[in-house]
Amino acid sequence: MPGTAIRSVEIRTDVVDAGPRAVWLAISIRAFKGSAGLDALGYTRAKWEADIAAAAIRDGFVRLGLRHVVAYQDLTAGRQPHPAHLYGIARPEWKVARWSTGADPKSLGVGVQSWSGLQARLDALSRRFHVRTQLTRYNPFGKAPVVTIRTAQGGRFIDAGGFQAYERAVKFAGARYDGALIQLLTPSHAGLQVFVVDRGRRSSGCSRLGVIPHLRYEICPSD
Repeated sequence: MPGTAIRSVEIRTDVVDAGPRAVWLAISIRAFKGSAGLDALGYTRAKWEADIAAAAIRDGFVRLGLRHVVAYQDLTAGRQPHPAHLYGIARPEWKVARWSTGADPKSLGVGVQSWSGLQARLDALSRRFHVRTQLTRYNPFGKAPVVTIRTAQGGRFIDAGGFQAYERAVKFAGARYDGALIQLLTPSHAGLQVFVVDRGRRSSGCSRLGVIPHLRYEICPSD
């Protein structure tokens, strides 16, 4: 998928306990040099992109009347997919207990701003916190914004409540977008990320690389 870490998506049929119309996806993401820990932020974003894409393809198939995408596997390019390592994303109405996930929140898409409207809010936050902000428009089905904040004063940004302000801007806790990812990057290559997935296999978490000294507002448990 252009502009993402996803290198290929393979549709496979060797899934058990799912019925004759079921398929699963093998989603390959770019390979990472050495340990994924050396590029923790890139690896976390790649897996987030795969999570968002899997649910988008599932719902796209539904809209087109195609087969049921009940599960997926994310793996780095060059590895072989295997049905023993799947995440279930079957919709509840398919009654596939082994691969079922909860119903998508009814709030998805409700009150979501246009991309230009969201950009305007982020521009205002950039001026408020004296940072540079980039909005990446990721929308394989609905909208899933990626917000990248760059500053040499990462600790000052965190202590001023910057992460919380950006989370409010993208309705991070409201399950409005299919997902959202916010990342803070510094010139020293230290960084922090928070993410949420609300379509498909719901999840949330954080990742960090290096250390950004700050006093308030724990972002990751280990920061």
